[in-house]
Amino acid sequence: MKKKWTSALLAALLAAALLLPQASAATVQFADVTDEYSAVAVETLRLMGVLDGYGDGTFRPAGYLTRAQFCKMATYALCADADLGRYATVTVFPDVKPSHWAANYINLAAKGKGVIAGYPDGRFYPERTVTAAQACTILLRALGYKDQYSGGVWPDGYMALAEAAGLLENAGVKGGNAPLTREQAARLFLNLLRAKKKDGGTLYTLGDETTLLSLDGGEGTMKTTDKTYTMKKSAPSTTLAGTRGQVVLNADGEALTFLPASSGATGSASAAVIVYRSGSTAGFDALAGNNRYTIYKNGAAATAADLRENDVATYSAATNAIRVCDTRVTAYYEDCSPSPSAAVTVTILGGTKFSVLPSAQSALSDFRPGDAVTFLLSADGQIAGALKPGANAASRGNAAGVVDASGKTWLVCGGTAIPLAVTASDTKYYGKVVEFYSASKDRVGMSEIGYTGLGDLNVAERKLGGTPLAENALVFDGGALVALSSLDRTVPASDVAYARTNWAGKVDLIVLRGAEELTFYGRAVVNENSDGRRTIGVEYGAGKSFGPFGSKYSIRNGDFVKATLNREQSGYTDMTILDKVESVTSAEWIGNAAVTHGGKTYTVAASTPCYSADSGKWMSVEAARDYAVSYNLYVTDNVVRVIELVK
Repeated sequence: MKKKWTSALLAALLAAALLLPQASAATVQFADVTDEYSAVAVETLRLMGVLDGYGDGTFRPAGYLTRAQFCKMATYALCADADLGRYATVTVFPDVKPSHWAANYINLAAKGKGVIAGYPDGRFYPERTVTAAQACTILLRALGYKDQYSGGVWPDGYMALAEAAGLLENAGVKGGNAPLTREQAARLFLNLLRAKKKDGGTLYTLGDETTLLSLDGGEGTMKTTDKTYTMKKSAPSTTLAGTRGQVVLNADGEALTFLPASSGATGSASAAVIVYRSGSTAGFDALAGNNRYTIYKNGAAATAADLRENDVATYSAATNAIRVCDTRVTAYYEDCSPSPSAAVTVTILGGTKFSVLPSAQSALSDFRPGDAVTFLLSADGQIAGALKPGANAASRGNAAGVVDASGKTWLVCGGTAIPLAVTASDTKYYGKVVEFYSASKDRVGMSEIGYTGLGDLNVAERKLGGTPLAENALVFDGGALVALSSLDRTVPASDVAYARTNWAGKVDLIVLRGAEELTFYGRAVVNENSDGRRTIGVEYGAGKSFGPFGSKYSIRNGDFVKATLNREQSGYTDMTILDKVESVTSAEWIGNAAVTHGGKTYTVAASTPCYSADSGKWMSVEAARDYAVSYNLYVTDNVVRVIELVK
């Protein structure tokens, strides 16, 4: 096996070397942009000409934007800068004279594109700080949404539309009236490139997924593994080199920028180095192409002394950082594609598919489906290595999973959580931390991981008892992933179900018990037993149900309800009939994420259960959209909880 590790390391170094750009190419990185997603957003939009840094080499991500500055950014995001000359001497707003530095941008956005409007007094107030709702409204109009789709409620209706359109994903926006920062604006514009227009499609043509090899500012070309493109704006960069994603094209077929495939990351890693001895950084310089990188382990700053045998290292060009992950999964090898000797994907854990890094194929070729294997995962959840499970801890699995309130499982990988295909069959695992075991293709078991309490969770001091929290600690509340900042109280030790300390002795995973009662939504199944006892079960998906439990609630068979179980999940503490929105048509949907009906906008989660009245079957939202043209929605607080297909 030692020989295989040597081959894997050489393959990793070779793959890294092939992706390194020419040394003479310029790299644009802002020292004050340390968040990876923001770094990607800033660079993607910089290439497009939407934004740039300051003369001192900083970006100032926390700085607020004025309404005039945002208009300028929107002009370039819409590729409308060629028309600026026509609007330099036009006066649309009395407080924006032709002499104002942003007059042509504001006039073009208002008169030429129709994406902005002034205040009721007819003024624009260009130097006022732009709010999140104002920014989202401009971008929604660019996507073809009219004001009536918001239900006329400011700013909540517009923010609901923005969320449904995908503009707010990872944007960090806390409310419609909050001032917008430069970092948040970069994230909004990045999402704009992916967002669906009201009538379908995206704002610009997105090419097939590929790998970006280089950007040559001198020649004005963008080179990918599939093709070389002419760029509309010549801009040198090495920040996104090696990233998987899509070329953004204008109507003339020119490349505007490169859009990384995964939100929150610089695409998938293409090569990895396995740490062969604790404390070793052998291969890191070649992987990064320099020796000035920083090291992060499971998302937290680390040094060479923190590295352990079989840790996986990948490189992030966006932040010039080596990302180290120590997650190992020991599991039954279920399947692979296209072949065991050159696997591109591997299936484990009840049908969950993992991508295989090229540098891992040599080590993986020693195994076949049916074997027990310890898989080494990278920070972005790819298989970077494979080992035969052994006696020492470095060759055994250490991965933990979290089960949410619906039975869905999440694998904690480094500093992220990856959804798995396997679901918990027993409700006793809901909201718990588990480890997985699989002895066959058709059976994945789980067992709860024990926990010895560390004390109260002090949110303000970021401590669990006397143990400090890691910078990127994951917090699950009742099985749902939440932000630590959303907890505005000290959580007593009795409500902490589990906590894990990382390699540095800091707490990096916390699971709270959540509410004492579990609330869910579904369709009531009422039975009148021969002994006069009345029971109610509630279905909430294919093969998913609670009960039946004895109940005196005035619920009829087939009612769609909100039900609350006691903490022991042995009976109901409350049950009410959901509000019904009838006869919603396909034309009233906004993608699969929202519905506008009767002047109101209702949000729809991807996990919303959908019930077919004619077949009696449950299906996903996407399948329901394909199956029917008319729907009844069952809602609370403008959120769709259950969908009934009526035609």
